[in-house]
Amino acid sequence: MGSAKGWRRIAAAAFFAFAGVVPRASAEEPACLEPAAIADADVAAFATELADPALCLGERRFGENGIDWHLVVIRNTVLPGPLWFVPHDEEDEGFAAAVTAVLRHGGVVVAVENGEARLAGGQDPNLAFATTAGAAATCPGAQATAPAYVAAVLDEWDRTSPIIGLHSNWDGFADGGGLGTISVRRPDAKMIPFPSALATGRFADEDTIVMIPGASPPAEPAAAAAIGWFNERGVHVIYRLISSANNECTIADYLTLAGLGPYVNIEVEHGDFATLPALVETVMAFFARDAGT
Repeated sequence: MGSAKGWRRIAAAAFFAFAGVVPRASAEEPACLEPAAIADADVAAFATELADPALCLGERRFGENGIDWHLVVIRNTVLPGPLWFVPHDEEDEGFAAAVTAVLRHGGVVVAVENGEARLAGGQDPNLAFATTAGAAATCPGAQATAPAYVAAVLDEWDRTSPIIGLHSNWDGFADGGGLGTISVRRPDAKMIPFPSALATGRFADEDTIVMIPGASPPAEPAAAAAIGWFNERGVHVIYRLISSANNECTIADYLTLAGLGPYVNIEVEHGDFATLPALVETVMAFFARDAGT
């Protein structure tokens, strides 16, 4: 993952010469819309917040591989900041936290809207980050290459701020008596858990996690420092050790293999609307610390 400073200050555009990396699109920015102009349950639920004059609400619709993609885009026109990515429409906790985050910390939200369903045309939106035939063939969840989709998501990124994924998942993991797949108690060669002995309250739950991706082992100095920083603040970490051999075409895999970032993923249990914004504050404190080093 490189040094802490390097991880924060990556000039992402320099990497776009590599094969398979989608450059920033040149399409015009979507027009600012009133919340009522977008037919979506999440937008309707937060119509008051989205009418804030600092925000510009837009949408992008396009087709690729037989899928009709619908992205809601929420920009803070006053304060630059992270790209807040919400790939799963049924994870309402993610959209709620994204609205709070973009108002408080700036940046832009990209949320996949799909009638509150997880899959779009049978495709998991977080397993669609394949821009080469080789990647699509390797990734079990990718139906085909999706350069238009990848570009539409990353077009909103300013290439310097962090990208932060916002998720919720089912309680626990199947082999441990639970229902989900993400847990800090689940041993995995790719998803390496680092539970915090200092975690309390909802932060102590096995499903409350900050996920950090990297191409180097977690003992590498910058990765170890990041894991230790969160653990010392009572936050569980899963380190996602990514290689071309275990590529799943998530946004974390895509960015890591392309040498882009920084990226972190935040996970809570379904229904835990309070904890996701609290984790956002911790993550933003981490990046503020990094920016000051």
